[in-house]
Amino acid sequence: MDKNERNIFESIVSDMSDGVFVIGFDGKISLCNKAAADALNTDNNALIGKSVAMLMDEFEENDEFFELLLDAVYTRSKVIKTVPFRTDGQMRYLRVTTSFLIKESEKIALMAVISDNTDPVELFIRNKRLANQVIGLMNSFVEVMVTETEERSAYNADHTKNMVRFATRYLEWLNRQGRLTEFTMENTAPFIMSIWLHDIGKLLIPPEIMDKPTRLGECMKDVSHRIEITKLMLKMEMMSCPDEKEQLQARLEEISEANDLITECNTIGFLDDKRRERLKKISELKCITAEGEEIPIFTEYELESITVVKGTLTKNERKVVESHVNFTRDLLAKMEFRGDYRNVPMWAAGHHEMLDGSGYPDGISGADIPWETRLLTIIDIYEALTAKDRPYKPPVSSEKAFAILREMSDNGKLDRDILASFCESDAWRD
Repeated sequence: MDKNERNIFESIVSDMSDGVFVIGFDGKISLCNKAAADALNTDNNALIGKSVAMLMDEFEENDEFFELLLDAVYTRSKVIKTVPFRTDGQMRYLRVTTSFLIKESEKIALMAVISDNTDPVELFIRNKRLANQVIGLMNSFVEVMVTETEERSAYNADHTKNMVRFATRYLEWLNRQGRLTEFTMENTAPFIMSIWLHDIGKLLIPPEIMDKPTRLGECMKDVSHRIEITKLMLKMEMMSCPDEKEQLQARLEEISEANDLITECNTIGFLDDKRRERLKKISELKCITAEGEEIPIFTEYELESITVVKGTLTKNERKVVESHVNFTRDLLAKMEFRGDYRNVPMWAAGHHEMLDGSGYPDGISGADIPWETRLLTIIDIYEALTAKDRPYKPPVSSEKAFAILREMSDNGKLDRDILASFCESDAWRD
């Protein structure tokens, strides 16, 4: 600049509340106002004419600030960044905005505007620390609730923990490949929280249904008791009525065979039509009470239970168990999830939805099911298939589990690409 231009420029910047540096492309400070010197806690005369590299040696704790200026000078680039600056043992945060002085379309120097951004930065740090404390508290609460949920069910104790482990490994695998942000945000903590919470609704499911290990469950004791009393009463009657011994013996054998079949069918995994028909015929048998009264061998509920084709639950009991997703949604609706965590309730409550709309609770399909829920569903099914702690079914091998999952994806229920990627990741291996 010529002398006149310089005087005009100095008069403009001298009273500015923001600090202003003018730095030549040789790295030397040619001009600075009082606010700039104050920002660095020094005097104007100590800065003018000195190179930024020289000042870096004088202000040893503030390399980040001066490196920012040097980079902007030598790369001739515009920068907007807040950096820490330490003086007299105090930490401040300076916002640096660079631009250029241009004369006749040519850049002649770098201008850096410095403003003290300490108060808003410290407020942000305090808020961030508070937010982390709240998230830490929420994580602790979630862990307590999940532990309580799973401790209520001795057969489901590790389900969620295993799912979290599989999901964490899978997300790390995606991240190593640089593919994570293709599917979900970099902050994966909300998704992991949705897994921790996906079965929270099971807290409201009666344990006698949640943990029903056999078709008859606790009712097996009642059925066995009726049969034992009946056998005892028939033997007593045989002693008191020897003329009817043959008829009573036949009835005793019939009730004993019925007991054997009931015991077998109570625990087997799949009940074929032949056995079901035999059980229905057995239901016509009468038991004898200690008072000599004849009563049906099964109650209506017991007959429905013992003739369940697969698993241990009746239709109504299965509906009760399925309702845990509604309870999950209702419970999480009472909590306020914000920011990155706002979708946690939706992801958690949707883990039984299917792409073809055949799932529950809402029967949504296709694009209405987000990537996170699709992944959660696959991991949930895989863990349930391979779990070793379910009394009502034996675990299947990983190979068999993936065969079942692939069949479900071929039928349009699961996301084929996510399934293939999860299988490839080996995140599911023990």
